[in-house]
Amino acid sequence: MVKKLTSMTYEELQTERDANELLQNNLKVQIEQVTDKKVSLKLSQELLQISKRNEKLAARQVVLMSKVKRPMARSRPASYEMSLDEIEAETEQNKITIAKFEEDLKSSDFETRFNASQTLRTLYARHKALCRQRVALLSHSLELLRKELNATQKR
Repeated sequence: MVKKLTSMTYEELQTERDANELLQNNLKVQIEQVTDKKVSLKLSQELLQISKRNEKLAARQVVLMSKVKRPMARSRPASYEMSLDEIEAETEQNKITIAKFEEDLKSSDFETRFNASQTLRTLYARHKALCRQRVALLSHSLELLRKELNATQKR
């Protein structure tokens, strides 16, 4: 039974696309080997249907990916997605920088305090976004591990 695209997760979409690619390759081989025109036509139509389904699956994956918000790495293209290691490294660096600027808030010089306050505002926002992304990536990894565990237990 074919599942509705809107009820499928990104991983399910990708799994079906991979399975369809194998089917497409098998159909192409069969089409080359068959000499009967009617059988060849039927296989070609089946190949076309699978190709159309794959296009819909890919389109749905694009929609799902566009809904995922990820913090962007500094000085990198906007489409760059950070890995868990990069997020943790930047988070650690931000903690050190935040501690330095929090010390500057205690300065007697108004300009130093003001600049520290402004810098901290952006650092806090960045740190918050990184923490949200870290939680999302860890949750996603946990979900994948649960699925893998369930799959191995069913065998």
